Amino acid sequence: MIKQTIIPVLTGIKDCERVSQYIVDYVIVMDIHLSQLAHCCQLVKQSGKKVIVHLDLIKGLKSDDYAVEYVINDLRVDGVISVKSSVIDKVKKLGKIAIQRIFMIDTQSYNKSIALISHSKPDYIEMLPGCIFKMIKRVRDDIGVDVIAGGLIENEEEHQMAIKSGAISITTSKEKLLKLVKNK
Repeated sequence: MIKQTIIPVLTGIKDCERVSQYIVDYVIVMDIHLSQLAHCCQLVKQSGKKVIVHLDLIKGLKSDDYAVEYVINDLRVDGVISVKSSVIDKVKKLGKIAIQRIFMIDTQSYNKSIALISHSKPDYIEMLPGCIFKMIKRVRDDIGVDVIAGGLIENEEEHQMAIKSGAISITTSKEKLLKLVKNK
């Protein structure tokens, strides 16, 4: 279970090399090349942290059942984020944290997301943009799944607003917010 209000997002080898500076249990790895993924995961694990991979945002890796098996069985990741329900289903079958990413842009996307999540039953939802605070509680109440807010959260006030609105955490690569979870 994720029990931190900020989840650092690591987007390269340099970020992964600095992972020990964060006083968190979980980090997300995304926007890196497949050739760097194993090394990044190894660095995160060596720091004593748990790694969640955003499967759709790994360059050179197709997000399908085989990719899920690779990152879970070979890289020993602790969880996966994806927009694809089939990926979420596979992650859950393998007993790891499954986070389904959804985009709230209008009523139609909301209704479609509700239908998808009702079918896939992820452990968490990453809702973007995370600054639509009024939707956080609604999504959590309608679906019964904890919400992680991601995207366009710029400062500590917005972080707190997301948490007060019902998000359990936010995802960010913003240095201003990452300072809140760094070793002093």
